[in-house]
This record gives sequence, C-alpha cells and structure tokens, in this order.
Amino acid sequence: MAGKLGRALVLLVLLAAALITQAPLAVFLLAFALVLLVLLRLDAAYLRRQVTAELLVPDKPVIQGEDFTLTVRLRNRSRLPIPALVVLLNAADEWGGGQIALRCAAMLGGKESAEQRITLNAGKSGVWSIAVRGITLRDHLGVFTAACPAAVQSRSICVLPAAAAGKAKAETAPDEDGDEADTRAALGGSYELREYRDGDTIKQVHWKLSAKLDRLMVREPLTALRAALTPGGDLDGAEEWGDFPQQAAKHRKNPPKRKKERTALSRRGAADPGSGLKFVDRVLVSTQRPAAHPALWLAADAALLLALTFGLLLVLSTGFGIAVPLWVWPAAAAFCAGWALFLRAPQALRRWGLLAGVIVYLVVLFICQRNFLAGAQQCAGNIAQSLNARLGSALPVAQGGSAAQLGLFLLLAALPVTGALAAAALRRADALLLDLMLLPIVVLLALAGAAPAVPACLLLLAGWMGAWAASCSVQRRALWGKRDTENYRQNLCRHYNIQKSAALAAGGLCLALALPCWWLLRPALGVPLGWLQPAAQRVESAALSTAITWLPRVSGGRLNIQVEAAAGGVADGALNQGGGIQVSGVTDLALTASDKPEETVYLRGFIGGSYDGTTWQAPDADAFDSAAMNWKTEDNARLTIASLPFLRTAYDGTAQPQTLTVERIHADTQYTYAPYNAYWGDYYTIQGDGAAAGQTAQDDVFLYYPRDTAQTQLEARADADPSVLDRMEASYAAYAASRYTAVPDGYDELQALCDEAKKDQKLTEAADIGDYIRAYLNTNYQYNASAPQPPEGADPIRYFLTESKQGYSVQFASAAVVMFRMFGLPARYVVGYAATQSLFTQQEDGSWHAILQDDNAHAWAEVYISGQGWTPMEMTPGVLVSAQQADLRTDPLPETQGQDTAPAAGESSANEPAATIVPRSRLVLAALLGGCLLAAVVLLVLARRHAMGYGRGSCNARVLAVFGSIYRLLVRRGLPPDTPSDAPEFAAFLQSCVPTLEPKDAEALLALAQAAQFGAGTMTEQDTDKMRKLYQVIKHTGKRKQSQKSVEKQSQE
Repeated sequence: MAGKLGRALVLLVLLAAALITQAPLAVFLLAFALVLLVLLRLDAAYLRRQVTAELLVPDKPVIQGEDFTLTVRLRNRSRLPIPALVVLLNAADEWGGGQIALRCAAMLGGKESAEQRITLNAGKSGVWSIAVRGITLRDHLGVFTAACPAAVQSRSICVLPAAAAGKAKAETAPDEDGDEADTRAALGGSYELREYRDGDTIKQVHWKLSAKLDRLMVREPLTALRAALTPGGDLDGAEEWGDFPQQAAKHRKNPPKRKKERTALSRRGAADPGSGLKFVDRVLVSTQRPAAHPALWLAADAALLLALTFGLLLVLSTGFGIAVPLWVWPAAAAFCAGWALFLRAPQALRRWGLLAGVIVYLVVLFICQRNFLAGAQQCAGNIAQSLNARLGSALPVAQGGSAAQLGLFLLLAALPVTGALAAAALRRADALLLDLMLLPIVVLLALAGAAPAVPACLLLLAGWMGAWAASCSVQRRALWGKRDTENYRQNLCRHYNIQKSAALAAGGLCLALALPCWWLLRPALGVPLGWLQPAAQRVESAALSTAITWLPRVSGGRLNIQVEAAAGGVADGALNQGGGIQVSGVTDLALTASDKPEETVYLRGFIGGSYDGTTWQAPDADAFDSAAMNWKTEDNARLTIASLPFLRTAYDGTAQPQTLTVERIHADTQYTYAPYNAYWGDYYTIQGDGAAAGQTAQDDVFLYYPRDTAQTQLEARADADPSVLDRMEASYAAYAASRYTAVPDGYDELQALCDEAKKDQKLTEAADIGDYIRAYLNTNYQYNASAPQPPEGADPIRYFLTESKQGYSVQFASAAVVMFRMFGLPARYVVGYAATQSLFTQQEDGSWHAILQDDNAHAWAEVYISGQGWTPMEMTPGVLVSAQQADLRTDPLPETQGQDTAPAAGESSANEPAATIVPRSRLVLAALLGGCLLAAVVLLVLARRHAMGYGRGSCNARVLAVFGSIYRLLVRRGLPPDTPSDAPEFAAFLQSCVPTLEPKDAEALLALAQAAQFGAGTMTEQDTDKMRKLYQVIKHTGKRKQSQKSVEKQSQE
C-alpha cells in the first residue's frame, strides 16, 4: 500500500511538472514513466505464465490427532526472478460443510523451484477436499498484480479415527512369511495387503514384499477409507472402525451444504472449533541450494547508493550552479562503499560502529566547524541568491568562502545524507520512506533552482528505480524457519539474490531505455500541450494562489512570491519571455480613494524608454541627471520632474487633489505603484525619469489629480504667463522629444504607412494620432491571450506586426509606442495595473475601496503631450481611455466588428487582456513544491488513518491495519522484529509488556488478526472497533508503565 502511494505521488509530480512547465525534460520524464508502465504491465503478463504449481497431499490416510503436511510445489520457468507471489488454498470439510482459507507466500529465483509446506492437525475424523484457489504475483516494481492461469487442483484427504487406527494395528495378523506389524508399519499401517488381481495397477504393487514372498503383492486402502471415498465400497469388518463407515455413507448420500464464509488459519496453534482443524506451522523450503554471491550483493548495494548520492550531488551542482571540487566525488564514492560494507556487518558490530562513527563525526565537525560553517554559508548564499532571483524573496545572501571550504561542507553533509539513503534504500528497502526523503529535495533543488542536467536526472532516476525494485522483495523471515537452520540460510540467500539482481536490472533498464526513449520521443517534446491547459489551468491557479497567500505567512514574510505585472509573463520589458500560464484570484494591490474615481486609474510600474530588438530597456538615469543639471531644479531633480504635473496643476489652487492609498500585497516588489499626476515625497527613489524603485513594504497615501482635472487645469495655464515650473516643463518636454522618439530599424513599411496617414489626414494632435493607431491595430490585428511566441532571436514587435498578427496587451502597447514615435510623438512602454471604475465600492467611512488582482495587470503606451505631461494611451482591443470616458468597454469598437475583442474588466474569460502570466520558475515552486509538500502531509494523514483502520477498505483490511500498528508499537518497545505474531514468544512479550491486558483479550486480538488475514468478508465494524480499543489499551498501558519507571528512577536518584 505504501509503495503504491509513493509511486503514485511521483507520477503525479511528473504529470504536474509536464503540464505546468512544458519543459522538455519534464515532458520526457512523464513520457518515460508512461512507457515504463506499459513495460511493467507486459512484465506482469509475462511472469504470470511462467509459474507452475502442484499440490501434494499425503498419499495415506491421516490419523486423527496426528500432524500431516500439505505441500505446494512452485516452479519458475523464466530466467527472471519473482520477488513475491501468493498462493491461496481452500480446505473444504466434506462432512461438516465448513471452509478454511490457507495462505502461503513464496519467492522464486530464475529457473528455480521451492515448496511451501503447511503442517496441520485434524482433531476430528472425516474427509477434507484441498484445492488451490489462485496464485497472484506482481511485476518487478510492484505496480501491477497478475493472476497466474494455474490449473484447478483438488485433492482429498481422509482422516481416520485415532482409536480405530490403533485397533487396526493391534489386530494385525501375521503374514505368511511370519512378519506381523513390522511389515504393516513399513507401509504406514493404513493399507491392506493382498495378492495381485487382474486389473490392478502397477502402482499398487509392493515390490519389496513381492520379491520377499516370491509372488506379486499389492497395497489396498483400508476398508474404512473405501467406505469413505467410494460409493458402494466394501464394508466388511467396518465394526472395527466405530461409526466411521456409517458417517461416511451418510455424508456421501446427503452431502452437507458448503458455507460461503471461510475461516482463516495462519497463526501457529490456532484451530477451527467447527472442523477441529488446527494450524501447526508453515515453512518455505528450497528444493535446490541457491548459490551465494556476497560480492554481487555488495556491488549492487554500492551501485544503488552511488546512483542516489551522485544523482543528488549532480542535481545540486547543476541546479544552483555550485562548483563541487573534484576531490569530493571520490570521497562520496568511498562513503557509499563504506555504508554498503557497514550494513553487511553483524548487528553488534553495527551498533558499536555507529556509536563510534557518530562520536568521530562530531569531533571532526567540532574541529572543522569554522570552515564547515563558511562552506555552509557559501552554499546557502548560492541557494538564497537563486531563490531571490526567481521568487522575489528577501532571503539574506552570504558572501565569502573558498572552494575548499565549500567542498568540506559538502563532504561532511554527504556522510549523514548517504547514511540516510542507505537506511531507506538498503537497510529497510522502504519505497515510501525513500520517496518522502527524495521528493522534497528534488523539487527544491531541481525546480526552484536552474534546470538540472539531464544526466543528473537520469542517474538519480536509475537509483530510484533500483530502490523501488529492491523494496518489492520483502523478507518473510517467519516463513523461513528458525534462524540456526540450513533452510533459513538458504531462504535468506535466495532473498538477497532476488533483491539485488532485481535492483541492478531495474537501474540498468532505466539507463538502457533512457537514450532510446529520448531519441524516439524527441520529436514529441516540441509539441505544445495547449490542449491540456484548459483542464489544468484551474488547478494551477488554485495552487499558485494558495502558495502566494500562505508561503509569506509560514516563512515570516521572507518567501513573498509576487506575480509579474503584465500578461504573458513579461518581466522588465522582455517581450520574448513566454510560456507562462494565466492565473486568477491572487490579490496584488489594495486601493482606497477619497473620492469615487470617474475614470480608469492607471498605476505605473515598469517604464520602458528604449527598445533593443527584443526588450524594452528602462530610461537612462545618467543621461537624465546630466540634462537636469541645467533645469534649475531644487534638491532632487528626479522627484521634481516626477511631481511636475501635480505641482503645475496645483499652481493656481483652484482644484483640490484627491488621495489614493496603495497597499502592495503580492505585486512585484521591484516597483512602487502610483497613479499619474501624483506628488512624490522625499523618501521615494526614482530611476531617472522612469519607474519608482520598490520598497520593503508599500502602504502609501498619494496626493494626485485625476487626468480629466489635470488636463483642464493645464490647458488653462497655456495662455498664462509662464512660471518657473512651466519653463522646467518645457525643458523636460524637449528632453523627452530627444530621448523617446527613436524608431528601431527594420520598420520601413510601417514608417511609410504612418507618413502617408500623417500627410493625407493631417494628423498633428496626439488624440487624433491615438485614434488612428488604435483603429489600425484593432482592424488588422486580433487579440489572443495565448498568442504564439516569436522564434528565438526574432524581433517580437516585427513578428506581431508581420507574421502572427495576434497578441495581447504587451504586443499592442509595444506596437503603438513604435507608431507614436513614427508620428514624432515621445512615447514609452508601461506595465502596471488598471483599476476600472466598477472595481471601487464605497465604504462606511465614505471612502472607495478596490482590490486589484492579477487579472488587473496590464500593459499600455504613454505619450508625452507638451504642457500636460505623460498621458496613457490604451491600444488593446476593447479598451478605451480618455478624460471623459476611460473604462473598459463591454461592446466591441466599431472598427473591430468581426474581430476578437477583449472582455470587460471583472468578467471571467480566458481572453482577459489584463491577465497576469506567472513565469515557470515561480509557478514551479508555488504549484509543484507546495503541491508536493501538501501531498506528503496528506499522505502521512492518510497513512495514519489507514493505520487506525479508517477508510473505504474492507473490514478485514482495516483490522489488519490496526494490528500492524500494534505490532510496530510492540517492536518499538523491545519485541524482536522477526517474531511471528503466532509464535508463543509474541504472546509472552505482549503479556509482559501489557500486564493489564486480559488473556482472553490477547487471544481475541490474535484471533481477529488471523480471521482478517485469511477469512474473506468475515470481519465487521464491531471487530474493527474492538481492535482499535485493544490498540488504545496497549498504547496507553505502555506509556503509564514507562512513566512509572521514570518516576521510580527519579525517586531512587
């Protein structure tokens, strides 16, 4: 169960990684996993046809009260080992109608055979029918189960009365040669001897006696046996057998109806009261001596541990760019070999060796603590720097440290990590434990950092698969007999042969299939998974929203993930970034306005001034500072120019400014978001005449003028006498005209189109030019939130204008900036947030509040209008901006009838123009890491519920789950792990550990466990509750006992 959950968890992580990131490596790993599943299914289908089973029962009647043995002879005709198979036997009481379920497990090497022997004792006379119900096995990774098509085999056993058998032996007459009971004893005392008759089979001839008497003698079953098994059998002398012949005849004429429910017998000493059948013992016997290969076992362990350790180190070094010194690799290899040898040592030596090793390790760590800590800081600095760059977090980055110190840290850290991997993969061979250890590490190292190298992932995957294969070979020491017997040693040798060969084969198969699969699947890696995105977007959005909301809380604000302020995953004006996904529901900003806005409030974030062919670059701050030295500004020229529209509007004092509070929640921390025409205080940092630098936490109150009010006031000042502020504005207007009118090369056709329109339509005003550009873009280009990305190295704007002709706000805004400049107007590219009027709701105190989520992020163009300042120009289809009516339209523009238009703000649509696209790196940590950790927690909770018998399984399975918890609890308190639950030692330890437990409760506990194991559908909810109560009694009794011991110890001290 645990192994299945672990494998399912890994497959879900691969599926999520492939759907979300669409990275070639993730898609390859998912495809490889699917190919592997097909191979495993074929593996199970192949193995099921290679197993043969033969049921052997005693060829003589069984005497009541004496032990007898059932033998299931198993053979594997394949060269592949079978780690585990289960054979179910059914024993039907022909006289009583009861049915007994017997279960036996085995393991088979390649071309090997084994026998499962079950020793029983019949307390009552009668006839039993023994049959093989079925044989099941699993593939080498334990994923699929297959039933073997074994032929139905049924055998009959006759149980004779003990007294009758004794009487028969006592009344034996001498043979003709003078031999009496000795001759009969040699034959087992259960046959009659007579001379050969025509029609007798050769198998009945007793050759030794025939040679001695010089005539053919045959063995014939006793009269009672014939009466029990043969209709109309000879009943002469039946009075010697009591009522056995009469009972046989009675049940033969009127056979009883068989009961549907089966009673399970597996615990040593357990008996079925109805039929009198008692379970004595069972043991797995090797019919051929397996060859021991200790060198192969050691090599397999070392190879498995090397693959896991080196895979993790390579993922670390390639994921975070950490340069691992060369001498660390042979040292890590020595650690792997040392741990493999250590686990082969005797138990006493392992205990003392581990204690000595821990002491030496701590001493070395104490001596090298300064260099160790320096290397740890260097490694943590690399990790923190990667997380800060990719997640926008505020983790401190430590500097310093040499390569030797880094290598020392990695070396000392690799020793316990390698030991933990050895304990999980080699010592316990626990697939779920290994998955819970590796999954968080792999997700954090490989996905939060840079893309890991493909060989590193394949090496780790090979080790992982080998550990999975090893975990499928379970040690069933209770079936191997006593430890000091030869049979136990042979079974242990066979177990190691099967486990290690399966691990090596699985790891080698992974590496062998990796390269062909990569070559065959390579054409499919470039196929987009867009058809899967609609089904995955809701899950991805919910996971990202949860991660963005909760990660800052659990990390104290250090892991504060921000979404980026533009659709398409564009950051800092890089137009060729893409591949993100649209998310919704993440709160980025909270706004509080003193008055109800009458227009769309644009909050500027990133501002792009120059275009280099792929990216909008921020304005040149040095050039601005050099020019501003001649403008006679006071103090900080950057703040003065940024506040210039506000100061000029407020110059006459006829208009009152409004206030707008901007609180940043999850928006990008690189910027301070503020409206147009705002006043900037001395505590802000402006990057030249561009964006305002971000703050640790933004919760600012801005004084600002709405664009309608500012336009009215500034137009009125055009006829007034120029003031110092007006002359300063004129100087900056000239500067803007010189810096923000440059047109990139390669747009000759578009330039000719703009020149012709300017000449023919007499376009000189910014508003008229904006209307023309908007109409041109809306008519000839379509809005598409999932527009194709340009080829690598191509100009995104030219690709949008000439080839794809599809885009979202980023492409439309960028193209509009280029066209405005072609008309001679200074224009810039802006990314920020658009808060429409409909988002604001009035509060009790009279203020107006709005929540801006990621779908309010947007990109637009801004044009510098002389005498007024920078003015937003909305070019995205379906969006209008003006002083009189600036809101998102719900109907298409007249010029765009028939074209795809953007929906209104606040409406749910897949084509929202202001949708925020989160890049892969941030989404990977938010969705995959958060999902993996959440799945691990859910897995632990489900495992705990399963351990306590809660769930949808059958009552039998839940009773067994609770009994497993009891067994593990007793092991932690000192019970030897290999003690069978039906052994007397188990009952004795249970009584000594829990003296308050009544003997009848202990017997009921073991009886419930046995009935649940072998009785299909025999358990009820009351049985499950009873087992839980027994678990609570054992658990709390042990705690009280330990607390009493501690109190007594303290009192003695």
